[in-house]
Amino acid sequence: MEAGLKMFPPFKGYGIKTIQFAIDEPELYRIHFMCQCDMFTSDFFNERVEIEKILPYVRDSLELNNQDARWLITNMVIYTLGIGSLLVNSTCIMSVEEISRSLGSVCRGLMMQLEAPEDERVETIPDQNIKELGRIEEYVKGKKNMIIGYNADREMFQIRLDAVLYFEAVGEKVFAYTKQHVYEIRQRLYQVEEQVKPFAFIRASKSLLVSIKKISSVIPESGGRGRLRMMNGETIIASRAYYKEIIDTLKDPVL
Repeated sequence: MEAGLKMFPPFKGYGIKTIQFAIDEPELYRIHFMCQCDMFTSDFFNERVEIEKILPYVRDSLELNNQDARWLITNMVIYTLGIGSLLVNSTCIMSVEEISRSLGSVCRGLMMQLEAPEDERVETIPDQNIKELGRIEEYVKGKKNMIIGYNADREMFQIRLDAVLYFEAVGEKVFAYTKQHVYEIRQRLYQVEEQVKPFAFIRASKSLLVSIKKISSVIPESGGRGRLRMMNGETIIASRAYYKEIIDTLKDPVL
């Protein structure tokens, strides 16, 4: 397993120990890591993984600031605990070699993401050398503020919903648009809508779901339509059937 973690020496000991713990003591692992909360949180990490002890080494050895170092550690921990949970629940069968390659790929992907703006960062899930990819996908779907997308190279990503400007259906495909990237979402638009509605997404047309929080301005047009300017400067059209609801939602003080 160590070979896959060479790019992240500070994390090697934790990764090996945690995965081995899940394999050797599944019941204790379930009690220790899976019964604390429904979702992994920063407080959980600080308590269970003692991030602050790892942080200085990661920060100094990789020449990162505190925020980036903490982001890197946290996301590596999320993925490691997710793999451990899948192993414990027998929903994933992976060899030591596959786990090693997976963790190494995730680390390399996260290091690349550090070059992107903070609100564009995603957690990379490699789709190579993993036989039970569908099971990992189920785990990702359990994190309600994420959605799975694929880039042009068919790499699978966890995309934070607060980084998405809008979703668009083009023919039989659905795409998620962030400030700088486009990802294919392998679901129907109505399925995406069910998942993202609690996160302030609303219909702008039959083929568009837009994040209310990412609209910077609205320009009324004739015929009851409206032009929505997004925070990246892009403009999209809200159809007459949905424009009034968008305006009413924007006026909601709770938003």
